[in-house]
Amino acid sequence: MKGLYTAGQLLIFLYLSLKSVWEHRHLGRRDFLRQVLMQVYFTAVQAMDTVVVLAMAVGVLAVVTAAGDLGALSGKGNLGRTVTVVVLREVAPLLTGGIVIVRSVTAIAAELGVMRVQREIEALEVMGIPPLRQLIAPRIFGGLLSFFGLNVLFDAVALVGGYAVAQLFTPLPASVFFGSALSATTPADLAAFWIKVVPGGIGVFLIACYHGLDVGSSSTEIPVAVSRAALHALVFLVLLHAAVSIGALLLASHGSVGLVGGLLR
Repeated sequence: MKGLYTAGQLLIFLYLSLKSVWEHRHLGRRDFLRQVLMQVYFTAVQAMDTVVVLAMAVGVLAVVTAAGDLGALSGKGNLGRTVTVVVLREVAPLLTGGIVIVRSVTAIAAELGVMRVQREIEALEVMGIPPLRQLIAPRIFGGLLSFFGLNVLFDAVALVGGYAVAQLFTPLPASVFFGSALSATTPADLAAFWIKVVPGGIGVFLIACYHGLDVGSSSTEIPVAVSRAALHALVFLVLLHAAVSIGALLLASHGSVGLVGGLLR
């Protein structure tokens, strides 16, 4: 029950943040866009090197595993398919989410917690500046853009790295490798990717802001809020990932029409 209550609170928090952007649109777009771009810089740009290194390692690992265990059975052309299955469907959203949680979710929760303790948020309200529009909405929008961009970067680097390493085991034309990778990507995979990335990105940054603002007047509450934000964001991301993967597997196994018919019986 507590989890459902928290989920309801987060949905209300999201609604109020988006509503605040619309209601106070007269305050101008320049400052709002500046806040969004700052969040993109801190979350995406500063994390690009970490994402590139990790994506390269994952692409290499996928190709090595495929060449060592499956290559003789699946054929050369399926190395690209294996990288796509491992990276796009399963690994990229989780690992990218882990990087974002470690770097940005904890930082946002701590930053907002400090502002709450130092009464800076109350000062914004006194000045007539809505905190939801000034502090929360830009972090959600910027965080979502960053999460999506980092996932795309992760996939691209993993594919390129996988192709480079594949040449050491079994030389392949680029058209064969990337052609098999693209052919393995179905509309269902793209839909699952969007569901994992868009609600996932919104969710983790919403959780960070929620716990940051939940800090009271004591500075000792800040570490607690940071740890809760990181833990809850990770749990949310894993549960979302599992739910989408299970749903995609059911659709692939039974077909969407048969599944819907079975549910209506």
